[in-house]
Amino acid sequence: MKQYLMPFLLVLFSCGAKAQSACHYTLKGKVKEAETNQPIAYANVWIKELAAGTVTDENGNFSIPNLCRQAYTLELSHVECQKHTETVNIEGNTEGVFVLQHEIKTLQNVIVTSKRVALESTQAQSDLAGIDLDKNKGQNLGEMLKSISGVSSLNTGSTISKPVVQGLHSDRVLLFNNGVRQEGQQWGLDHAPEIDPFIADRISVVKGAASVKYGVGAIGGVILVEPRALRDTLGIGGEVNLVGAANGRMGVVSSMVEGKNQRFAWRLQGTAKKSGNLQTPQYYLNNTGVEELNGSATVGFKWKSATFEAFYSHFYTKLGILKDSHIGNLTDLKAAIDRGRPLTDGAFSYGIARPAQRVNHDIFKLKTLLPTGDMGRLSLTTFFQHNLREEFDAHRPGGKIPTGFSQAEVAFQLPSAGIRADWEHRPMHNFHGGGGAEGLFQSNNTYAGALIPDYSQSTIGAYWTERWRRYPSPLEIEMGIRYDKRHLKVDSTRYGERNRQFDFGNISASAGAIYHLGTKGKATFNVGTAWRSPNVNELFSNGVHHGTASFERGDPNLLPERALNTSLSAHFDHDFFEIEATIFQNAIANFIYLKPDSLPVLTIRGAFPAFSYHQTEVILRGGDVTATLKPIKNVVLKLKGSTLFAKNKTANEWLPLMPADKLETELGIENQSFKNIKKAYFLTSLTLVRQQKRIPLSITDFQAPPSGYGLVGFTLGATVKIGPQNIETILKVDNFFNNSYRDYLDRMRYFASSTGRNISLKLKTQF
Repeated sequence: MKQYLMPFLLVLFSCGAKAQSACHYTLKGKVKEAETNQPIAYANVWIKELAAGTVTDENGNFSIPNLCRQAYTLELSHVECQKHTETVNIEGNTEGVFVLQHEIKTLQNVIVTSKRVALESTQAQSDLAGIDLDKNKGQNLGEMLKSISGVSSLNTGSTISKPVVQGLHSDRVLLFNNGVRQEGQQWGLDHAPEIDPFIADRISVVKGAASVKYGVGAIGGVILVEPRALRDTLGIGGEVNLVGAANGRMGVVSSMVEGKNQRFAWRLQGTAKKSGNLQTPQYYLNNTGVEELNGSATVGFKWKSATFEAFYSHFYTKLGILKDSHIGNLTDLKAAIDRGRPLTDGAFSYGIARPAQRVNHDIFKLKTLLPTGDMGRLSLTTFFQHNLREEFDAHRPGGKIPTGFSQAEVAFQLPSAGIRADWEHRPMHNFHGGGGAEGLFQSNNTYAGALIPDYSQSTIGAYWTERWRRYPSPLEIEMGIRYDKRHLKVDSTRYGERNRQFDFGNISASAGAIYHLGTKGKATFNVGTAWRSPNVNELFSNGVHHGTASFERGDPNLLPERALNTSLSAHFDHDFFEIEATIFQNAIANFIYLKPDSLPVLTIRGAFPAFSYHQTEVILRGGDVTATLKPIKNVVLKLKGSTLFAKNKTANEWLPLMPADKLETELGIENQSFKNIKKAYFLTSLTLVRQQKRIPLSITDFQAPPSGYGLVGFTLGATVKIGPQNIETILKVDNFFNNSYRDYLDRMRYFASSTGRNISLKLKTQF
């Protein structure tokens, strides 16, 4: 065997050596574009027989080693070129130039859109958007937000309404209009927000202490009025809203037109509103008409990598105040409260006489978004605001009542200017957050009357927040800290002092967590501390506040408020039900409140209930719940409830002027379609408000809290197709049974009932 095996191995080794020596060749090449003769980088070079290949470098070159002496099928391709196949014979090391033809592809409209997903809030937050927003159009902002659980309204009659979030309002609840902090005379109980709700595509209510992100003063919450984003497709479009209401014979026209070309996007919007004397089930409310004329303009464009947006809005309103609330002497005041209704049944009129208010508010904003490399982006916002509030009395020394509006008895002019910078970094090591700084300067001129003095005020602040989440962990954790400093200079007071100055400064902080319960639920927890400096009216008021028909006294020794807010929320969303519940506690040190005095004040302008500003330790506890049940297809049942326990810890008694318990139910049929009618729905609602029995026994009010009440309403809505146009139609009936009632938070409840039945029709069409 040895004599045959050895020659065989020698022959086998020799053949293998020849085969190995035949597969050591290299193919080198360059790939070029046929028309330009330019190299093509990152083209694919594939050898079919080997099922292997390579990619050209930035100069179009490639190299494939270890090829045998044979023919190979070479396939070359590139995303911008036609595929090319060629046979290459390898006889040794080979080099070549390969050419690809550029491929021209014509694409129809290709639109790529993206939207940043906002981080979920660790605080309780409720939104008003879509149909829920449309159903309430035509009302003022305070009345609209009452449809959110945990939100009520503080009213001065039927024309002035301001939102109350979990028992807090005015300077304790910040209002942002298109990203700008609204700066006006919001301290007054009769000073409604100077915002046109038709500007909003979404209104969000953040409940609880939110000063870290939004600034000093947000110890009760934040209301965000957010317009829709500017148009992102070429062309022109818009919408028209028409609202009519029977009670007050109100008419509203609001329209918007927007467009986009290659360079910029723009939007114009305007609203006109007129309403006359409102009516209770028994009588008209004289001098309760309203006039509004509002407008806004927005333009946005991009330049290189920066984005710019300019926004301007003007708000004008003139509104009457119930005449029977301004009384000439103490005897008549007592008689009016005992009577509980106007002297006469009145009549309908669009006319507005004294007492009345006239308000103008202007906002100009410029916002710039700048990328900061791979780290994140910077948002820079500058703004200027001007608020002019005029209040007209129905009395005049000497007894002669003026008839015109050429001269106001009380007038405030408040210009404000500010700048805010926010930097947001990209997610790094499971952290996402950023920080910012802002400055605000304002100067108040009380050029008529003397309810509050002239003053100037400046505020600076800085913050930082971070959110941690490591996927797929269900837990998110957020923490933030902020410092603000405020300087207040009072030019003159009615206390015999001039140029009195105050400096306030403190830290706000928050910590929160979200635990995701699969894809159908989550639990959120938040604890935050915030503070608020006393306002000028709380420090130095000393006169008649005509809008509320009351005499108010301030206290220059008041201290800043400090709040510690804790909230726990749960949200579940399944096929047949959705529920969101929140429990909260807000402990506030040095809480400033208006305490009714035991005796009214008689002035040369008449007799008025008297109130004084006091300070105490309080704790507010309560809960809100919103539930939507869908027991069968197209049938929906909604439940909303809220309760609040507001305690004066110092005096160990209840706090005055707090909202009563409320429960709302809504049952209906939705998503019905007929021939030319789509998305039809019918809802019936029942609102139950308990009598407010949690009142301080040591404080003598001028009238006991009114009884609880129940109101029934109906809503019928559908999208009706008329020709090529779709018209969204909503018919709404409030207080269907025309019940007579009074609300505890209505300052006019001493003199008259609330409004009766109201039928409204809302039409909306887009083009």
